[in-house]
Amino acid sequence: MPEGKAPHFPQQPVARQNDDGSLELECYVDATPKPEVKWYYDQKQVDTSDRFSFKLDNRGSDSYSAILKIKDLADADAGAYRCAIVNPHGKGNANFNLKLTGFSSPTFVEKPQISSRDDGQIMVMEFRAKSILKPTFVWQKGEEIVAQSDRVKVVLREEANQVYYSALEIKEPSKEKDAGQFVCTAKNESGKLTATFTVKFEVPQGAPTFTRKPQILQKTSDSGDPAIVFDIGYQADRNPEVLWINPKGKKMKESSRIKFSEVPDGSNSFTASLELKNYKAKDSGTYTCNIKNDAGEANVELTLNIEGPLDDAGDDASEN
Repeated sequence: MPEGKAPHFPQQPVARQNDDGSLELECYVDATPKPEVKWYYDQKQVDTSDRFSFKLDNRGSDSYSAILKIKDLADADAGAYRCAIVNPHGKGNANFNLKLTGFSSPTFVEKPQISSRDDGQIMVMEFRAKSILKPTFVWQKGEEIVAQSDRVKVVLREEANQVYYSALEIKEPSKEKDAGQFVCTAKNESGKLTATFTVKFEVPQGAPTFTRKPQILQKTSDSGDPAIVFDIGYQADRNPEVLWINPKGKKMKESSRIKFSEVPDGSNSFTASLELKNYKAKDSGTYTCNIKNDAGEANVELTLNIEGPLDDAGDDASEN
């Protein structure tokens, strides 16, 4: 028999995960001549397939690297693997006990993104995930689970190759209702995947913004009558329009008891006020100041609480 070397393992076999999620089991072997390699899983020979591939590389002289590559790794791939190497001078075996947890967890196929359609009337938060095991999807905002409604639609559909599409669609989104962080958790028996969406409402250039905290003040009117004044500071350009809405949701008008004023404070800065004379308990409630221009609009609410009998003196403030 010609000179040679029986297969020998100079170091321990290794297992490593690649960036694409695949796993490689690698045996280092010294042998002359080049050995024949076979891989076994749970005592059964592993054949080449879409998921399993083999490689034997010469590392110089009589050193070789034998690699088993496993794609689309799942928890079910855990177990006992054996690398069997043989040449005319002998044989050797390297054993792996592969422990896997979390490899069947959902993974992103498409990163989470926020978009809009129908000229901004519908906001869409969406992503795609692959899951070997059937997952569940739960949408939350803060600690609250997002429920479907006439305004909010939860979309989930299963696509090809174990890919799932999940989306949250919101009609006529508003800063007051929808600004903040939404989270969708995709979970299966192996683990979970979290998709996070941060919803911001950027103020367009020149749109109204409030410059200070609104106030409710008591004063004596020019006519000597007691009065309540709602005081608002705001900034805006493009000829802003100020509207006051009473607690019944109706636009208010000036009258013998109601007076509006808008005073410039500086460059595009203003003070808007509503004076309500001879106020009574019936005037209690939440008033809204709406400021609008071509670039957008802003709203602020002020709640007035007046103690006393509910008489008839507040009709023009509450009903106009």
